[in-house]
Amino acid sequence: MKASILIFTFLFFFIQQGVAQSSNGLLVKKFKNEQYRLIEEGSKITIKKFGETYRGTFQIISKEALTIGSDTIRLEHVDLLCAKTSASNLGGGALSLLGIWAGTGGLTGTVVAVSEGSYALLLIPFTASIAALGTFGAIKGIQLLSRGKKYKSFRWEYVIVKDKIPNMAVQK
Repeated sequence: MKASILIFTFLFFFIQQGVAQSSNGLLVKKFKNEQYRLIEEGSKITIKKFGETYRGTFQIISKEALTIGSDTIRLEHVDLLCAKTSASNLGGGALSLLGIWAGTGGLTGTVVAVSEGSYALLLIPFTASIAALGTFGAIKGIQLLSRGKKYKSFRWEYVIVKDKIPNMAVQK
């Protein structure tokens, strides 16, 4: 039993290492702290360029351009890139659930304060603000789930990589 668990663990890490080293995709690198994310080729993305929006799966055609559907987009013209990552899915789900929970609690507290009357009415600004904050969190969480993380061109550099991650992407 111990040997099979050990073999499974080594195989799992070996497979993950091989996948991480040889991916074609779009590398987005932050200017400020050199943090980076790799968006694999074939992922669904949204690109805004000159006020126009392009959505769909992307394919790499050269070092400077990619295609979404039948549209060819050069990287230097991209103003905003939105991509769904596992972190945005996890964060969006958590933010949505916490926002719904806080919004419901704040709304319930407001209703209870109104129905009790007297000194309980002093709690209405507090409970209403919790309800508003929870609603705002739930909306932002749903936006993050549906759209993904935003990568703005003035904060992130876009680089197309083929076959393996270049040296500039090594985290320090």
